[in-house]
Amino acid sequence: MNLKKLSISALFVLGTSMSASAADYTMILAHTLNDKSHPLYQAFDKIEKDIEEKSGGRIDVQQQGGGALGGDRELMESLMLGDIQFVPISTSGAVQFVPEFAAFEIPYVFPTDTAKLRKILNDSEFSAFIDNKLAEKGIKFGLFYNAGFRQLTTSEVAVHTPEDIKSNNLRIRVPENPYSVATWKAIGAAPTPIAFPELYGALQQNVVDGQENPFGHILSQRFYEVQKYLTTTSHILLANVNLINKEWYDSLPEDLQQVVDQVLVDAANFEWDVQDEMLSKQRAQIAEHMEIIDLNEDELQQFRDATAPLQDMVRDKIGDEAVDSLLSAINANS
Repeated sequence: MNLKKLSISALFVLGTSMSASAADYTMILAHTLNDKSHPLYQAFDKIEKDIEEKSGGRIDVQQQGGGALGGDRELMESLMLGDIQFVPISTSGAVQFVPEFAAFEIPYVFPTDTAKLRKILNDSEFSAFIDNKLAEKGIKFGLFYNAGFRQLTTSEVAVHTPEDIKSNNLRIRVPENPYSVATWKAIGAAPTPIAFPELYGALQQNVVDGQENPFGHILSQRFYEVQKYLTTTSHILLANVNLINKEWYDSLPEDLQQVVDQVLVDAANFEWDVQDEMLSKQRAQIAEHMEIIDLNEDELQQFRDATAPLQDMVRDKIGDEAVDSLLSAINANS
């Protein structure tokens, strides 16, 4: 054996080990996406890179994507236990742990104008309200991302109205929360909660007839391979929220807290811009594989009317404060 090569290899391993152990803090960043071209995943990569660089290597960010550490429920449980330090997650996936996120489950409440939406979510009385509520649960709020509005996809039935869903008794996959179930029951579907990492298989095996996600998720998860139609219902905003274990964050010295804070602001600005830029491109890519059904105003109103009772359900479950805070922020930015 070449002793010189062995010596160099040993020094490399030792150097790598010393570099890995040089970090004062470890931040596991865990999520369920696996397409690195997705605007959200690009933001996660930016967070990983920027925190490590701007902390001078004092924070080691270990990104675990693709549901490697579990689905939404498992990630939220691990975050609250402190086993995972950073979970970027949809509000739908976190609502059972943070009831106030149910405000996002009110259909057709958010404006589609990005500038207005951005202010409502990250710079309003509503975002301040969410910040306070998360802190009470031991979680630091790291700003909202825009993942787009949910659209309905189906395998065999071209959907134009709620009656198309009801008459065909369509089984629609929904996130694991009661509001999504109630929404699709109101529309006339047979809602079926399934964890996001298991959704492609459920569609492929005809366990469900359809699902609802934004353009980006439909592309990143290749749902177009097992779905034929996309109906532009735009019924729910898929807001992704950065959640950090507060005990871990509070353990950081002030200069590293400032690094994390600034990186999160920069990453939010980046993600919102990329999402805007990619939206039309995402739709065009989907159109290459699926038939897109754009609802006219009358058809869209039928979906609005069917889901109108959801606001009362949300109020009954979480009280008026969260809902009124959101509606006030929306009105202030209308």
